[in-house]
Amino acid sequence: MVIPFIFASGIPRFGRLHGDIYVCRQSVIGDAIRPVGGMAVVLALVEAAETRDMLHMALTLLACALHQNPQNVKDMKKYRGYHLLALFLRRRMSLFDMQSLEIFFQIAACEASFSEPKKLERRQATLSPATSMQETSFEVLSLSKFRDEISSVGSHGGMDDFSVPKDSFSHISELENSDVLVETSNCIVLSNADMVEHVLLDWTLWVTAPVSIQIALLGFLEHLVSMHWYRSHNLTVLRRINLVQHLLVTLQRGDVEVPVLEKLVVLLGVILEDGFLASELENVVRFVIMTFDPPELKLRHQIVRESMGKHVIVRNMLLEMLIDLQVTIKSDELLEQWHKIVSSKLVTYFLDEAVHPTSMRWIMTLLGVSLASSTTFALKFRTSGGYQGLMRVLPSFYDSPDIYYILFCLVFGKPVYPRLPEVRMLDFHALIPSDGSYLELKYVEMLESVVAMAKSTFDRLSRQSMLAHQTGNLSQVGASLVAELVEGNADMTGELQGEALMHKTYAARLMGGEASAPAAATAVLRFMVDLAKMCPPFSAVCRRPEFLESCIDLYFSCIRFVFRHPAICILLSGCHVDIFGTTYFQF
Repeated sequence: MVIPFIFASGIPRFGRLHGDIYVCRQSVIGDAIRPVGGMAVVLALVEAAETRDMLHMALTLLACALHQNPQNVKDMKKYRGYHLLALFLRRRMSLFDMQSLEIFFQIAACEASFSEPKKLERRQATLSPATSMQETSFEVLSLSKFRDEISSVGSHGGMDDFSVPKDSFSHISELENSDVLVETSNCIVLSNADMVEHVLLDWTLWVTAPVSIQIALLGFLEHLVSMHWYRSHNLTVLRRINLVQHLLVTLQRGDVEVPVLEKLVVLLGVILEDGFLASELENVVRFVIMTFDPPELKLRHQIVRESMGKHVIVRNMLLEMLIDLQVTIKSDELLEQWHKIVSSKLVTYFLDEAVHPTSMRWIMTLLGVSLASSTTFALKFRTSGGYQGLMRVLPSFYDSPDIYYILFCLVFGKPVYPRLPEVRMLDFHALIPSDGSYLELKYVEMLESVVAMAKSTFDRLSRQSMLAHQTGNLSQVGASLVAELVEGNADMTGELQGEALMHKTYAARLMGGEASAPAAATAVLRFMVDLAKMCPPFSAVCRRPEFLESCIDLYFSCIRFVFRHPAICILLSGCHVDIFGTTYFQF
């Protein structure tokens, strides 16, 4: 047998051995590495890796050394080895792949087997056959199965399948719930918090990796906090290293791709759902508020909205996640605490004219969910001047048909969440009972905001027309406006009640944006005309003096607009409020 030797001079030589060969003393690599430099040598090998295979071997050696000798783990902490590992890997991320990520998962967590067959047998003796069958079908994912799954991850959302039904009583030890599994199962237990904190959560490192690796990493963390067994232990360890704060810092980065941001928000929601800790909720709410920096008001009548960016995308995803969590709360006491920490602060802060329209739609959705879930919240919103705040803010969102729809949903007591992907006028009519019955209207103060939004549309058009007259540029404004209204109102003749339901204006999607605002406002006004004819409770609400006063203001706004655009008069001639046979305004 030919065996290479390295002599003291460092020059490699080959020698030939004759006879039997046997191992004098067995030694594991975790022990053998210590006399020759220990973890410093292993980290040096990681830094020196020049190919993918070299990196795999260096990381495998790192995992073996940490698993086989506890002293190596202590040395890694002593040398700040995990910081060095992340630092060395930043220059080697082009060599990093799913196999390397799997090695990191092995370092961060270990597999644990769990089973109590005797106790299970006693439990099964008292259970019905159907219940026993349901429990035996329960499956807990092992780390090995997780590895098999992540090896094929290549697109955003591929890790969602790892979510396992969660135990709502997370404060109870999972070791007491031995009646869930019949056979021994392998569970993932977080065993190396330093690896998670200083390497897996260091997004200055992972932001340079492919999106599939970033999503797989977040999927691993989500699996740790989602699975039934040892979830409480994993969450306790992760909360000790401020996982929520790490995620919020990552969400604040501007170089993270949107699919990764979505996965981060999903992971954050899973953590918040466990216990609804006030400290974590407050941190998230503060972060959401921090994403809004209102632009300065330039002119008296001009509201400068914030521009779209990743900060708006992240905010909207967080708002949707918080709404998802809120609708799962069944306890009245917990719900009141939630409204105090989350809903009230967000609604109060974001009722701002300068907020991005997409965010305002989510804030209105949150408001609608909160009003419907708690009479206490609804009372506080009323007494604190919430409806007056809507009257002040919502006219700036005259070009958001979704907000019109949310307001009418609240008036008719219909759920505002889940949101419709797109709003059509037929959706407005669907709010009215088809069997001829009449529901009691709620939050009728919202109707004044509807009228104020429509009024704002025509006021803005009048100001634009006035400016066009002053500058002499009349053709462009008039032609574009007439074309827009003709598109939304062509062939609209006869009684609205009979034909509006069949007309394409009601079947078409209501487009958002300033250019489509006149057609959307006109369509909503026509819907209110139909509503006054078909729904006696709505007609009764329209008798209120304050509502009639708002309609008078809307009437004069329309008149001012029509005087500047006589050609529009014909198109708007059907928009009148005909209540109880009395025409309050008509063109």
